[in-house]
Amino acid sequence: MKNIYHTLEITKACLVTLALSLVTVSCSDLLDKEPPSSISDGSFWTGEGDAMLALTGCYRFQTGWSHDDFATPQGLLYLDFAGGNGTEKENFSTLMASSNTVATNSNLRWFWGNAYTQIAKYNVFLENITDCPMDGDKKEIWSAEVKCLRAYFLFNLAFYYKDVPMPLKTLSVEEANTISQTPQADVYAQVETDLKAAINLLPTKYSSEEYGRFTKGAAQVLLSRLYLAQEKWSEAAAVLRSVIDSGIYELDRRYGEDSYEKLFQIGGEYSPETIFCIMGVKDLYTNSRYQYLYPEAAYGGWHQFAPYNELVKEYFCTDGKDIKTSEVYDENDPYANRDLRLYASVFLPPLGSYPGSTYNDITYDCFKGANTSDYYNKFALFNGYCPKKGCDPSIINNLGATPTYTPIMRYAEVLLSYLEALNEAQPSAVDQDILDLTINDIRDRVKLTKLEKANMSQELIREAVRKERRVELAFEGLRYYDVLRWGIAEKELNHTFTGVKLSDDPKARNYRGSGTAASPVDEDMYYQFEKRTWSPHNRYFPIPQNDLNVNKNLKQNTGYN
Repeated sequence: MKNIYHTLEITKACLVTLALSLVTVSCSDLLDKEPPSSISDGSFWTGEGDAMLALTGCYRFQTGWSHDDFATPQGLLYLDFAGGNGTEKENFSTLMASSNTVATNSNLRWFWGNAYTQIAKYNVFLENITDCPMDGDKKEIWSAEVKCLRAYFLFNLAFYYKDVPMPLKTLSVEEANTISQTPQADVYAQVETDLKAAINLLPTKYSSEEYGRFTKGAAQVLLSRLYLAQEKWSEAAAVLRSVIDSGIYELDRRYGEDSYEKLFQIGGEYSPETIFCIMGVKDLYTNSRYQYLYPEAAYGGWHQFAPYNELVKEYFCTDGKDIKTSEVYDENDPYANRDLRLYASVFLPPLGSYPGSTYNDITYDCFKGANTSDYYNKFALFNGYCPKKGCDPSIINNLGATPTYTPIMRYAEVLLSYLEALNEAQPSAVDQDILDLTINDIRDRVKLTKLEKANMSQELIREAVRKERRVELAFEGLRYYDVLRWGIAEKELNHTFTGVKLSDDPKARNYRGSGTAASPVDEDMYYQFEKRTWSPHNRYFPIPQNDLNVNKNLKQNTGYN
């Protein structure tokens, strides 16, 4: 595939109603072959109806089995696991972010490529709507929406790859194959400009039939991510406070103790907490999320992912304290008396007094014996755990093609980001009311005790925010972003990661074996299964070798051959 962000053709597609999908042609020998369903720009863009079809097409993201993307469930999991929350059975997520990362990494090539496919689609829209005969105010607002979508991908490209091409118009093949990189700072500046303009134009909400489009709140959250990445704390705090004060969003408590778990199941896209998400469409735009996510014991799942025990340990105990300080934590009974979010997020095996996670009438169990479903060391990168967050008990068949939704931004992120930014910009402004408004509201939903300002310094609040972000936002694609911007990757990603707790007792169900066949464990008897290394040059992904081979104006990031 020579270059995936150049010549486009407009093709028909269906997305709820008739819409347009703009398909990138990526090989030069195909450039003269017009698809039978193509519509020329001259015969389209005749009025507002055409523009709406094209706008709807802009909201079509990668579907099916296309995973490596900044807006797909698997893509977000890859980023989360790259940041030390888990691993992928075929080693994809680790190899994205380690000393062994190379420029020929296929996953990183597709994160890059799929992002430019989306950007090219948005550029076509922005160029053609300019002269489309329609209401001027709508034209301005719709353009702002699409610039926000473009900003989402441009920001992620610049954050993870550093200096990247920034095409703001449709490129010819020659232009695409000779485009140079734009400095990260300039990409950030463009993103900031587009988002600020959009914030002044976009509505705070849409009618039900237009639900899912980019709103003012979504633009503000994306802008806050940009500011946090640059440590522009005051700017981030201001924009996030505006989201809070809008009164549009709130933490979802509709289902009591089950509220957190249900938020990530079908229907969660309509939660009062959801700010922006990717909507699925039954029988049309589905993805293979459940096929990868489910444990083997559940309806033929592949158990593709393994959360690290390092993440499991970070979840609090029912007294609101961590496992190091809690009075209700028992090292021999590690899954009892824990944070509701742990039970909602990770399939846990029967151990001690804990009976094992249940899913419909299935009990998850990784200790049934060698080669049984989900057995803790059945594969090299199995560790006894499996993600549960996002699984929906109503899905019991057709796992490879389900109309799931993908949460991209939600209100809990706003609250934690606001507290972080304010604590860095103006620590004296963080009082008990601020803690109650932000982190304590989140903790209250899962029945954890609130934090008291009288006992907390700026450093302790910083630590509390970081711990809360890790467990509250787990598997939502923000962990590597956080690890990188906090500068802690070298510490977090350079050690041997662990899985479930094992035993030296031959009579125990979790017996680790003996002699040379015994599973390796750490000092607390947790299964050691994956050693990871991370070097300073891994702060940025490599520019894909595929593109370097075509475009000699592109320069590789430092540290990669």
